[in-house]
Parts: sequence; C-alpha cells; structure tokens
Amino acid sequence: MIRLMLILLLFFVPVLELFILMQLNYIMPLSTIFLQCIVTLVAGIWLIHSENFILWTIVESELHNNRLPPEEVVADLLNLGSGILLVVPGLITDAIGMALFIPVLRQECIKLVRNSMKKSLNLANPDY
Repeated sequence: MIRLMLILLLFFVPVLELFILMQLNYIMPLSTIFLQCIVTLVAGIWLIHSENFILWTIVESELHNNRLPPEEVVADLLNLGSGILLVVPGLITDAIGMALFIPVLRQECIKLVRNSMKKSLNLANPDY
C-alpha cells in the first residue's frame, strides 16, 4: 500500500508542478518563474549545507536503541528536509519547504514525527 502511494506521489507531484508552472506562465513572465526557482534552489542548498547529514545516522541509531531522538535533532532533521524540498523545483515543494519554517507548523510537525516514532517503537509515554 505504501509503495503504491509513493509511486503515485512520485508521478502526480511532478505532473501537478508542471501544470501549475504552465498556468503561472500566463500570469507572469517565464524569467520571473525561473528566478523564483533559482532563489529557492540557492536557499535550499544553503540550508542543506548548514545541516549535517550525520543527523540521519543519529536518528537511526536512537531508533535502533529504542529511544526517541531529542526534539532538537528532529527539528534539525526537519530543516534538512525543508532544504531538500526547496532544492526540488516547483511551487508545491517550495511552499511545503517554506511552511516548515513557520514556528507553529514546525512544532506540530515535530510532535507528529515524534509520535510516529513513538508508535513504531511501542513506547508508552509520548513526551519521552
């Protein structure tokens, strides 16, 4: 089921991105659209460069030892994910990547990720 959803997501997101970019071309010039893509690409590369890829190893080792990673590690992992979303060209991925910087949404995403990790580890206390 998850594979089917992933395949559909990997197919429909680029198609939807292209459709939105083609419709946006009627509203603004193509050079402005490319400039927006370049600006978000540079911002995403800057974010990815500032984050460490060792974060994934830390999260993986914590989960392997049946411990929840600290909230700060999950927040840094979300920074890395938002940077990757900003690197991918398109308005939907850019909007999701930028939305992760809104503090209220960021805290909710951290809680969601930690609760998901807690469920996969079968821990009793969600605030562990």
